[in-house]
Amino acid sequence: MKAYGVEDLTEFAARLAELRWTSEPPPKAGKFVAYTDGACFGNPRGPGGWAAAVFADVGVWHLFGHLSSTSNNRAEALGVLGALEWVPSGSTLELHSDSELTIRQLEGRYKVKSNTDIWDEIRRVRASKRIDLAPEWVRGHAGDVLNDLADRLSKIGARNGTLDDLGSTSSRAAAPRREPPELIGLVPSGDWEREFLRSVRDQLRRGRALSPKQQAVVDRIRARAASA
Repeated sequence: MKAYGVEDLTEFAARLAELRWTSEPPPKAGKFVAYTDGACFGNPRGPGGWAAAVFADVGVWHLFGHLSSTSNNRAEALGVLGALEWVPSGSTLELHSDSELTIRQLEGRYKVKSNTDIWDEIRRVRASKRIDLAPEWVRGHAGDVLNDLADRLSKIGARNGTLDDLGSTSSRAAAPRREPPELIGLVPSGDWEREFLRSVRDQLRRGRALSPKQQAVVDRIRARAASA
């Protein structure tokens, strides 16, 4: 039986080098948001693509690459690696994926049992670049424009296409919703704070003010960061 995935990291590295040459990477550390995805036509062993749509105040980057023979899970993981490689050292990265497996592995809730070559690279890059990573699961095919953008990019990669194939989607999905002012600069410590901030973020975006108890928690998180 033909092996698959053996060229994934080599093909990924070559494509990343090309993207760094043709697209100007972000110049300095900051706060970034990424939506990542992966695709494989004929899973496993078919051609596939990885994707990372990365956003910041300083720019928007549509990253994707082709994989000659891979699997969905490997392509999903390479999308994560693409986002981690793209942001500068010392950055904060809010990373969204519709792969619950990928997100739970990033959170440490699920043990990595396969595709260890890629996950070893994910851990290495995350640690060496000191990236403060906040993984967030998003439901797939549920009308999230930015998740749909990542999905399209991954399929363009699988077809070995170009950014021209994206059409007008990029103009409709130019940037994610901005962080509510009350939460700018907050970095969660642990799963509880991450879930809390996710909940109040949605609340604020719906126009509902924080309760006194919620504000007290926000103030405590901010005070901890200021004293660190």
